[in-house]
Amino acid sequence: MPRKKEKRHSFNRRPPPHWEYGYFVPSIPELVPKHPDDWTRWELFKSVWMTSRNPVAASTEVTQTDPVTRSRVLNVTLTVAHDPAMIRHCFVENARNYDLHPLRQAVLKPILKDGLLTSEGDIWRHSRRVISPIFVPRQVKTFGPRMRETIDDILPRLFNEPGKFSFSQKMLELAYVVLSDSLFSGDIQNGTEAVLKDVASFLKHLGNPDPLDIIQAPSWMPRLSRLRGRKAIQNMRGMIRELILMRREKMESDQSVPEDFLTHLLMAGVEEGKPLSDDEIEDQLLTFIGAGHETTSRALTWMYYLLSQDTSARDRLEAEVDALDTSLPPDQWDQHMPWAMACFEEAMRLFPPAPIISRIAKEDDHFEGLEIKATTSVLINLWTLHRHETLWERPFAFDPARFLPEQRGKIDRFQYLPFGLGHRVCIGQRFAMQEAAILIALISKKYRFDYATGKPPWPVMRVTIQSENGMPMIVERRD
Repeated sequence: MPRKKEKRHSFNRRPPPHWEYGYFVPSIPELVPKHPDDWTRWELFKSVWMTSRNPVAASTEVTQTDPVTRSRVLNVTLTVAHDPAMIRHCFVENARNYDLHPLRQAVLKPILKDGLLTSEGDIWRHSRRVISPIFVPRQVKTFGPRMRETIDDILPRLFNEPGKFSFSQKMLELAYVVLSDSLFSGDIQNGTEAVLKDVASFLKHLGNPDPLDIIQAPSWMPRLSRLRGRKAIQNMRGMIRELILMRREKMESDQSVPEDFLTHLLMAGVEEGKPLSDDEIEDQLLTFIGAGHETTSRALTWMYYLLSQDTSARDRLEAEVDALDTSLPPDQWDQHMPWAMACFEEAMRLFPPAPIISRIAKEDDHFEGLEIKATTSVLINLWTLHRHETLWERPFAFDPARFLPEQRGKIDRFQYLPFGLGHRVCIGQRFAMQEAAILIALISKKYRFDYATGKPPWPVMRVTIQSENGMPMIVERRD
């Protein structure tokens, strides 16, 4: 009998979107069929190359079927944990044994330095303690009216013109202005277009690991992929330094200043005689400006694409927001929009904004008989965890009903992690969810969006999951 042809290790294959048992299934990269331990040298090379270009396209089939996947790649022991109990053990209960992964740090540390996403140890604990008061529930609620006012003002400028446009770019601008008004009292809105261009540049050129980082080349070897994004970082840091200087001058001359995120950072530790340095403040501001608007806008962009394909889900969302009593405080709107919020969460399941969580073990560890030796890389790939065939029904399908209140209890705390987990869970989670609810309500009351090309959007990871084609849409007014 002829030998069965082996399945090839392919990348970037694009299965078309389709409907399955009444549910829309979006087009995503085909998973790599072979286990990493079985790769040829050529397949290993292709995997390294693809990881540097689009990590989610290098995900393997086994990570979507097995609770734990272990492999040895480039002399690195890699454990991909998709068992909720193991995730809880490594990332929560025994988190002290796991440091931020060196490959992750090689990507983000040169950009954010000692910002909240990249700092560790005492520096991280101090930063978290300083920033936390801004994001407690009672404080986040106070942002609601300003968010609503800002969104109402900018929507006509963004969406009143007919014709095809990049929905992704519009949502980035919208989320950036909301962030600016809410946390910086509008002081970073000057040159919004230039700032967004710089953010896009450094995510594109600096947002994924360089091939030399993946193969653990010596640090003295230049990472050519990083050179093109440096100007963008310099521009943003220059803008931030000027912002700090202007606000500090106002404070020192007893001028009135808003009680916002920037003022809070400038005042932090002053009474104790341990104020933050300008460099520390700069790192935190760059972190929040660069990443704060990206995740929410990307998730909403994917949600509106999914709704444009599933018009029955869109009709239900529109009916819900039409019935919303907008005289209620904006921070309460999400409680009256269960279907809309379920659509948003389902979009984050299928297209998690930041899909990779990685650590490295400091000392030997054990979990239910599984040995995790020191220096082992432990990874959660949300791209495959959120589609894991043992954890989800219809894992590839857009099914918002799974996130409705009556169904939510079936989802394990550690199988759905769009905001991370443990002590490093996203500090802005409440802010992002409130912002998303207000944005959905105000946008969908006035506008409807239809995907404007026959070629499905292609997900590309550059720190966040983006649409390669900018998500072209056509807008229709509803009011």
